[in-house]
Amino acid sequence: MIAALLGLGISETVSGSPFYEAVVQERAQALAATPYHAPEPLPEVWRKLNYDQYRAIRPIPEKALWRDTDSPFRLEFFHPGYLFKRAVKFHVISADGEERPIPFERERFDYGDLVLKDGIETSGLDGYAGFRIQYPLHDQSDNFDEIGSFVGASYFRLLGEGQRYGLSARGLALNVASANQPEEFPVFVEYWLVEPTADAESLEFYALLDSPSVSGAYHFEVFPGERTQARVDVTLYFREEVGSVGLAPLTSMFWYGENSAERGFAGWRPEVHDSDGLLFQTWNDETVWRPLYNHHAIRYSHYLAPDVRGFGLFQRDREFHHYEDLTNPYQLTPSAWIEPVGKWGKGAIRLVELPTDNEGIDNVVSFFEPEEKPKAGDSFTYAYDLAFVMKGEVELSRDRVEATRVGVDPTYPDTRRFAIDFNGPALQTLSADAPVFAEIRSSANGFIDENQCFKNVMTGGWRVEFKLDTDDDNVQPVELRCFLRTHPDNQILTETWSYQWSP
Repeated sequence: MIAALLGLGISETVSGSPFYEAVVQERAQALAATPYHAPEPLPEVWRKLNYDQYRAIRPIPEKALWRDTDSPFRLEFFHPGYLFKRAVKFHVISADGEERPIPFERERFDYGDLVLKDGIETSGLDGYAGFRIQYPLHDQSDNFDEIGSFVGASYFRLLGEGQRYGLSARGLALNVASANQPEEFPVFVEYWLVEPTADAESLEFYALLDSPSVSGAYHFEVFPGERTQARVDVTLYFREEVGSVGLAPLTSMFWYGENSAERGFAGWRPEVHDSDGLLFQTWNDETVWRPLYNHHAIRYSHYLAPDVRGFGLFQRDREFHHYEDLTNPYQLTPSAWIEPVGKWGKGAIRLVELPTDNEGIDNVVSFFEPEEKPKAGDSFTYAYDLAFVMKGEVELSRDRVEATRVGVDPTYPDTRRFAIDFNGPALQTLSADAPVFAEIRSSANGFIDENQCFKNVMTGGWRVEFKLDTDDDNVQPVELRCFLRTHPDNQILTETWSYQWSP
């Protein structure tokens, strides 16, 4: 999968010149063969905008790209400034295959009550911060819905029917799981937007990524729907060796949930999170559910997953009363599911959980890390399908974990009591006297006691309860796994619950 690359001279597309797919790959390959140059920063007045000033700048709907065509897609641009301190270049690929630049135009924006000391001067701007995609998702009238945005470094988000923004995807994650190197944030520095036809069912575009260690060529095709999906094709070219490469990374927020009682959060809402677990499916069809947790310290989890079938960060809890938040409807934030196209070979699913004391910080990152580390001069090609799902997400794992609760034993403060609720169509059909057994395993520094498995008469599913003890001097995380099986024929009934409890 990794091969040496050949150096090319830098070439740039010219206005009105024919566009071909290899243009972006050639640009990325040429960039990687030269020393890294950071994009030019914005003029100081735009870099120093505060939150309220930036919010005053709004795109004018009548100035949206493709507004005057029969296309079902429209694009609105984000103004550079505030957190977005570098402008991104844009091009449009017309129906005749010609590439033309999209220059910055202040007429696309309403500056409202924005007050600047020297007035509003935009002559120093040569691009936009990013863009949002609009499409009539819920009907076929002129009521266009926002179905995605690409803005900030390599971050992007998509929306399906009835969904609200929550977690984000990223083009690439570098050194997130490396203790010896600081995290590097690659940036989409240029886009090529393919003009959609009147009967287009998808939006296609290309992106050029760059950073000190790597350059990349990306091809996106976005399909709106109940679960808005994207096909992503990527070729990376490495300038430098990096400690950790994260493919198809996802970023989300978990402050506290049903498993956070022992942390004692004092929020007025029962739970606050955009995602509540990591789901992945291995090459041998095992499905694993790993609930998220907000610990006192950074937590790194590593799951060997050669030729992984799929993975994603999920929001399984869809009950409004578990959040009670009218401003941020966390029950409507989507889950994101990634399926590799072809085999990705040996590697691992990585999960990094950062501590946080508020909901304003995305503190969870997950990605696939190849076992083979690329070196300077290497190239790397892969593809995947990414779906933002809410309705129908249960199809990815039918007999599954619905809740994880952890509490302190009042008699023995160092002992933890766990309650895990499993549910699904197969479990619903089993009677209370069915021979169902909970298979619970612990790493060597944990001790399982009082393993109980019984029908949950309130839900029709099954509940597992047990106690976890550790050595008095234990300071290392305890790894736990649990699934339901029948006895004595050992038929596995559910996905595998995986958990890391840290002292």
